[in-house]
Amino acid sequence: MSEYRVEKVRRRLALVLRNGDRVEGDVFLRSVSRHRSRPEDPTDLLNDAEPFFALERDGEALLVAKDGVASAETSYDEEDLENLETSALGASLGVPVEVTLRDGSVCVGSVFLESRSDRARLLDFLNSYQRRFLPVVGATQVTLINTQTIAHVREVA
Repeated sequence: MSEYRVEKVRRRLALVLRNGDRVEGDVFLRSVSRHRSRPEDPTDLLNDAEPFFALERDGEALLVAKDGVASAETSYDEEDLENLETSALGASLGVPVEVTLRDGSVCVGSVFLESRSDRARLLDFLNSYQRRFLPVVGATQVTLINTQTIAHVREVA
């Protein structure tokens, strides 16, 4: 790797914008995260401080405003799930949830709560969640939901 070039890994994302449009393309992630010793994942990209990210589609770069994204879906493999569970969330307990967005769409999956005694309940976790996108882990994909687009969340059995 050149000292002037940062190696990137392509990852497919399917976005739903706040206006309802759907956009699919590839994002480019760092092979090593800036904050941890693991590969960067879409959660890292969408939750970093920069307000825009590049999405390549049909050979062209589309610069997307993170605030304009309602949700982003990406597939994962076992290593991704392991990284998600041990990420900055400090996750240890998966809680099955149904997340309803303001537009009426619903996402079902698990939210991984922090293993801290002062955030034991889903309500406590959501009230203290500081990041822009909340990962909801489904059977075959992770949906990153913009917290500003959530209407309500409920635990499901």
